Amino acid sequence: MVVTAFSVLTRLMSFIFHVFLSRRLGAENIGVFQIASSTLFMFMCFSSSGFPVTLSRKIAHYDAIGDYTHSDSLLTSTLIMTTCISTSICAFFMMFPSVLNMLFSNDKCQSVFQLLLPALIAGSIYSTFRAWFWGKKKYLAYSLVETLDEIMLILTVVILLSMGVYTDNEYNTLALAHSVADAVCMIVLLIMFIFMGGKMSKPRHIQELTSASAPITTTRIITSLIASMTALILPSLLVRAGLSMSDATSEFGRMSGMAMPIVMAPGTIVSSLIIVMIPELASDVSKFGMKSIHTKVKSSILFSVAVSGFFMAIFLVCGRDIASLFYDDARVGDMIIYSALIIIPLVLNQLQTSILNTLGKENWTFGVCMICSVGLVATIALGASTLHIFAYPLGLFVYHSIGLALNTYKMIKTTEINSSYNITAVIITGVSLLIAVLVSIIASSYTNLHILARLSISSILIAMLFSAILIPLGLKIYRNRHLEK
Repeated sequence: MVVTAFSVLTRLMSFIFHVFLSRRLGAENIGVFQIASSTLFMFMCFSSSGFPVTLSRKIAHYDAIGDYTHSDSLLTSTLIMTTCISTSICAFFMMFPSVLNMLFSNDKCQSVFQLLLPALIAGSIYSTFRAWFWGKKKYLAYSLVETLDEIMLILTVVILLSMGVYTDNEYNTLALAHSVADAVCMIVLLIMFIFMGGKMSKPRHIQELTSASAPITTTRIITSLIASMTALILPSLLVRAGLSMSDATSEFGRMSGMAMPIVMAPGTIVSSLIIVMIPELASDVSKFGMKSIHTKVKSSILFSVAVSGFFMAIFLVCGRDIASLFYDDARVGDMIIYSALIIIPLVLNQLQTSILNTLGKENWTFGVCMICSVGLVATIALGASTLHIFAYPLGLFVYHSIGLALNTYKMIKTTEINSSYNITAVIITGVSLLIAVLVSIIASSYTNLHILARLSISSILIAMLFSAILIPLGLKIYRNRHLEK
């Protein structure tokens, strides 16, 4: 509950802040930042993706069996490796800045990338200590620092904008603020680690750490590489389709910086669930075996489908009104509606990937990532000429749908869990689409009302219909589970 509360608060602040930035900077400048930050995230995955995730799982495992020295050694090893990798990457770009000419076709992205580089080192150290809190199940500290990071980012941006540090290129303000915020949070986390009695031992078990984290790291590198390639290549494909570079960057900015943050909002609730689940699953499997996690896995999947389905219906019906209210941009509304169908496969695929990684199936999720990436790239490459920017969400839908199908198969096979929950998940998805269609038809009768009235009425109708259908379904599942026991 604490994790969910802080996660929702953080994402709410982030959303309001992005609305402010979108109105202040404009779609093109948002696009410039998104392109540069996507590229930096790709390099960040080399140092701060697989290692911290593996560290949290290993700490939960060894703490469950009382081997705390092993956990402390893994922390030290992870910190050394992530810091060395991130520092080496930063040093390379500082020594050879001309390489940036090969990465970015838009010159504005180069200055943004350079200002973001310090965040690479700070973020690596930050994510390692945060993983320690995660593995130790200190969820309050883990979530509090994320909220602090967002607050520091907002304050730094506001201060820099008021001082007029980058008057002619305000997109640099956002980049500098990210580096400052990550550095502050790194220091705060270090202080909290010492204050809470954290210990570090001689770095050992490096092979154990690298072998377990390699598939996750490789998967995330590929995923971020695809995201970076999309950010770099998609605007060029749009230019080839007839748009100017300015319009193409603006379209990418609208999709990635305005529409997608809204569409991915349901993932906030599910991500908080994942944060709690991973250490719990690792501990349960270590102590009681695979069958002990059946109830948690099924409950988390059905809960995720219900949350995702509800928001999908909201976005399908109210997408244009949401965009008009926050961005005053009808184009973003079309993007939200078109992208709403991504929500369920995206959330479920991310959830099942995390569960499988926790169960030691990193090689499988790596293979799935490779297959899905081919589908994503092919969809965007083939669809950009006709669908333009909408090839991007279609590619994501293909990616996560393929991943969901393959990971569901592996989940059932690995855990030997009853597959009946899949039928329930499909039913909830169908109900969500039917409710969206029904409320859309009803909404046509009050289009002349104020935008807030339209949003309120539609949201209430969707909530009532969901409650009328899903609450009885949930009670039936609950009764059946107790009958099975």
